[in-house]
Amino acid sequence: MMVALPPGAIIEFIAIEHCDPIMTKQKTPEQGGICSHKFAFLLDNWIRRLIQNLAKIIGEYIQPGDIAIDMGCGPGFFTIEMARLVGEEGQAIAVDMQPEMLARVARKAARKGVAAQVTCHRCEPDRIGLDLAADFMLAYYMVHETPDAAAFFREARTLLRGDGHLLVVEPKMHVTRRVFDQMLAVAEEGGFKVISFPLKKGGHSVLLGIAEAHPLRRAESNRE
Repeated sequence: MMVALPPGAIIEFIAIEHCDPIMTKQKTPEQGGICSHKFAFLLDNWIRRLIQNLAKIIGEYIQPGDIAIDMGCGPGFFTIEMARLVGEEGQAIAVDMQPEMLARVARKAARKGVAAQVTCHRCEPDRIGLDLAADFMLAYYMVHETPDAAAFFREARTLLRGDGHLLVVEPKMHVTRRVFDQMLAVAEEGGFKVISFPLKKGGHSVLLGIAEAHPLRRAESNRE
């Protein structure tokens, strides 16, 4: 009997079953647990583009002229769509540890005609290293890969405007609800507040805002 998997589960299966074992093999003190650039095709291909609607995942959070950060951008699956959404007056910043991944993003941005609004930034395993105030940040399937989630959230907090948002999405097949909830607690300790738990983003999903900007706001109760 064949079981039909939801689109998000298919993407998780591809990323986890094929990329995570590679991550383990590639893990070094300098890089941590990341998917090697040699297997970038697993993160950006026609199957994923067919299954995941980028505009529906991030479109509601980005306006023309915004500064948007794609954390752990890999080959730029989300970066190019961010560049389109921010427009000529905005900036999409691709952040990754691997220069080979960033080179892929730069080439793709040139092919798609959005090179002017894409900036590539190489981060360190324990430090993002940017100095700016962004309107939106995306952390898609990457927080569980960071060596210190608390340090990541503390620094991410400093990179957002007062009304900025951070969308975190983690794979359900790899990150349990309990672990995800622990991650949220760490985020709140780092200065964030849960705004909502958006649906159909491809995994455990939470929209975070700066705590000081949302002192009385309570998170929506519906969760996947």
